[in-house]
Amino acid sequence: MQPARKLLSLLVLLVMGTELTQVLPTNPEESWQVYSSAQDSEGRCICTVVAPQQTMCSRDARTKQLRQLLEKVQNMSQSIEVLDRRTQRDLQYVEKMENQMKGLETKFKQVEESHKQHLARQFKG
Repeated sequence: MQPARKLLSLLVLLVMGTELTQVLPTNPEESWQVYSSAQDSEGRCICTVVAPQQTMCSRDARTKQLRQLLEKVQNMSQSIEVLDRRTQRDLQYVEKMENQMKGLETKFKQVEESHKQHLARQFKG
């Protein structure tokens, strides 16, 4: 996983961690299910979104909180994807420019060597 992506994943975890501690059920008999989860590059679970069973009341404050949390996670996921695309595009641009700079450097060296050879011929003659 790229360093920028790790940092963003950590940010998501911090936001989710603070939110999840507020919305987990206090009564263990309540029915909750894993709604979504994500894994890091090594396969470890880095975040899990839980949601109440479909049978629970949709006007329940925790359900509303979970919906808002899910929206935040989705928005953050979209932002991360946009940043990842921008980073990839920027990286491609930098790599392209790096190759062009190497090409220019080679041409400058050739011109310099040609100039030296030309000067040497003039001094000989």
